[in-house]
Amino acid sequence: MKNVTESITHWELLEIEKPARYLGGEVNQAKIKTNPTLRVCLVFPDLYELGMSNLALKIFYETLNNHPQIMAERAFSPWPDFEGLLRRKDLPLYSLETGTPLHDFDALLVTLPYEMTFTNVLNLLDLGKVPLQWREREQGPIVIGGGPSASNPLPMAMFMDAILIGDGEEAIIEICESLIKTKNSGADRSSIRKELALIQGMWVPEFAGPVKKRVFKGFANSAPPVKPPVPNVQATHNRAVLEIFRGCMQGCRFCNAGFYYRPKRERPVENLVDYARQLLHNTGEESLGLLSLSTSDYCRLNELITALDQQKLFPEQNISIPSLRMNESTMSLLDSTPQVRKGGLTFAPEAGSQRLRNVINKNITEEDIISVMRSTSGSDYRTVKLYFMMGLPFETDEDVEAIVDLVKKLEAIGRACRPRKQISLSLSGFVPKPFTPFQWAAQADMSELRRKRLIVTRGLERGGSKVSWREEFLCLLESVLSRGDERVGELILKAWQLGCRFDGWHEHFLREKWEQAFAETGIDAAKYLGERQISDTLPWDFVDFQTPRAYFEKEYLLAAAAAREGTNESAS
Repeated sequence: MKNVTESITHWELLEIEKPARYLGGEVNQAKIKTNPTLRVCLVFPDLYELGMSNLALKIFYETLNNHPQIMAERAFSPWPDFEGLLRRKDLPLYSLETGTPLHDFDALLVTLPYEMTFTNVLNLLDLGKVPLQWREREQGPIVIGGGPSASNPLPMAMFMDAILIGDGEEAIIEICESLIKTKNSGADRSSIRKELALIQGMWVPEFAGPVKKRVFKGFANSAPPVKPPVPNVQATHNRAVLEIFRGCMQGCRFCNAGFYYRPKRERPVENLVDYARQLLHNTGEESLGLLSLSTSDYCRLNELITALDQQKLFPEQNISIPSLRMNESTMSLLDSTPQVRKGGLTFAPEAGSQRLRNVINKNITEEDIISVMRSTSGSDYRTVKLYFMMGLPFETDEDVEAIVDLVKKLEAIGRACRPRKQISLSLSGFVPKPFTPFQWAAQADMSELRRKRLIVTRGLERGGSKVSWREEFLCLLESVLSRGDERVGELILKAWQLGCRFDGWHEHFLREKWEQAFAETGIDAAKYLGERQISDTLPWDFVDFQTPRAYFEKEYLLAAAAAREGTNESAS
């Protein structure tokens, strides 16, 4: 077993930006096991700083390394400068713990956190000298993907031996024990995949049968990772993270995550306080992030924050709450808890008009939004960031103009606040994701998204808000990658061959190469972006998401009814 790092000199590392990304040896790194039965590498297809902030990676790392027969190591996408060094020297990408080439592991467990990492997955496999397609792998590691962007597994099907859909805590152990069993028996690769297909939540492209999303029912009584490796360079989210509950019952009709993580499951306050102390003690962090899809929906949040404050481990300990609902109870909570870190407030009204918020089932009113803004006066919060979408189903120009009207009202309130508040807007085109009530809706084309974006930006030119937006082509691409069938794998492969990687990074995104990939593969984006009929068979219908299709259909029809009702009210 070769340690690749021994082939890289100190002088070569000095030419690389942040070489600590590639060296391992962090505080809390797992102890190296001698001759484990199964060696797996947890692969995150983005930069070290992002991967080290990823909760799933921390969960699997701690879970697997607590198993006596398994050694789990880590690998991340190298930045282009380090990739260049590896390719010049013909060295394989390796794990941080032991410098082992990726091709020497029994399995690679690949996180698929968002669609813009798909080309990075191919790049990681290629750098690790692992054949890209499962049909080409006669030996070497079994490659298993999973994560939120694997809800529809078809676009990445040609590259994965198997894909897990749903929660991974229990499944990851079952997967590894299945691999131990087949390794000990000397099973061939097809038999290995056949065995994996027996695990609930596992979809195996070779057999391509129906699959049922995996739900971790024991979440409420489970322990979170309390001894994660401490990054060698500052992580994107520089805090200790504690998942207080999983799932969301708000039912926003555009939100895949809300349905992916259902049902809602809460950890008890008493357990969370204990886990928080262990986590802070083991990492030395002074900031504790309370993680969930919407932290203010935790039913005992006041009690939890009070208990965490009363049992501080460090005098300067503070709490970060990154995901909040825009309502008065949220601000009352924040104002009454000085131990919550005061930075900026981030909210997602998503739509400017009440009509459209009703259509998308975003359960906040304009009165809520105005009230929250007013309540920031006198607080230490200085910035308010707002997220809006454009191109939503049943949207009119009046709905888009309502974003301008709402922001102008908030700007006026912010100017009157002491200290004065700075508002920033983030605009993005709506992407109709699978397993949402809007999965049948069309994606607005680029020219339409740009036209709507200009309504907002020109309407706010003389205001004090900072406005940013997501490039329209990226919205189109995300739709194709999330709504696609197996042919989209050919598009991903071609884009990677043309040099695409780090597509989520503005400075590395190569739009012209993606356009060339569409042209050379003959794939028509419009096929994946158009409206579908409720009666249509969808590419991902073979996945049982544990939310009935009939529910999604009903919600889509309710959205249409809300749109008609709102239009009639406006006309009257």
